[in-house]
Amino acid sequence: MTARPYIVLHGGFHKTATSHIQSMMARNSKLLERAGVQYVHHRDTRKRLTVPVQCNVYNSLGMDWDPKISDEDLREMTGEFLSELYADTPKRLILSDENMAGHCGHCVKRGVLYRWRRRLLEVFAEQFDGAVREVHLGLRNYADFFASAYVEYLRSVTGQQFVDERMMRRQVLENMPSWHNILKSVITLFPGAKVYVWRYEDFRQMDRKILANLCGPGVDVSQMREPKDRNKRPTASGRAVAELLQLIHKDGADAALEQRVALQEKYPRGPDYGNYDPWTSAERAHLTRMYDRDMDEVRANADITLIEAAHA
Repeated sequence: MTARPYIVLHGGFHKTATSHIQSMMARNSKLLERAGVQYVHHRDTRKRLTVPVQCNVYNSLGMDWDPKISDEDLREMTGEFLSELYADTPKRLILSDENMAGHCGHCVKRGVLYRWRRRLLEVFAEQFDGAVREVHLGLRNYADFFASAYVEYLRSVTGQQFVDERMMRRQVLENMPSWHNILKSVITLFPGAKVYVWRYEDFRQMDRKILANLCGPGVDVSQMREPKDRNKRPTASGRAVAELLQLIHKDGADAALEQRVALQEKYPRGPDYGNYDPWTSAERAHLTRMYDRDMDEVRANADITLIEAAHA
């Protein structure tokens, strides 16, 4: 039987610079390999692990979801994938996918942090049979997280599934999100794994520190090169979202959503058209206080290591 490597998961969360981390790891895969570290491209992790897990879970929850993947099918599919990875005998194996706990749409539709997270994380963890040694996660201020999740949601939502901004705001404020509760689930579902987290707000000041912790002590992250392709997927500006929402209220969701790409190109995010922010000043202050209190609870939890900037 092939020996298992030291398995490390980077599970997002969404809108916490996950794409940058994944790009850095992919760009420097050869550097990592020389240190005995294998990074599995997030597209492979998503296709062969995350998506099969999601299909299995959604079917078990009674959703009409394709393809239909039974427990036996799932174990066979993910077992084949992991066996291939183990066969390369890396010392440290890193898998990354921000969809491990669910999608942005789950957050928007109900105003909660990943509605199906418990079951998704449980089944995801089961595929490793307790072999995961570390889990790394980025957190973000609730006001900014849900605003960014809403923009992401608008990229692909259909008219029948559309949730209005006012509904999203109301549900977030009613449900009182808690990163700490999610982290407690991670601790329970990945027993024995070290759980590392950081605040997105600190990321730019300590991105190399986060990468060093993720890659392990054998990698000199100062030698890592920035990704070649600096063309990031464009993000809709606040003006573009506002124009789209006005069209939805005027012409209906189906007709208006056909204009989302054109509006994004007309009003790109930048100095002229800033970020989307649906919150009043009082709502933002309230969500920030909740976030700060949650971070205090995270710091006090001995089962979680919060990586912080030097000035913090």
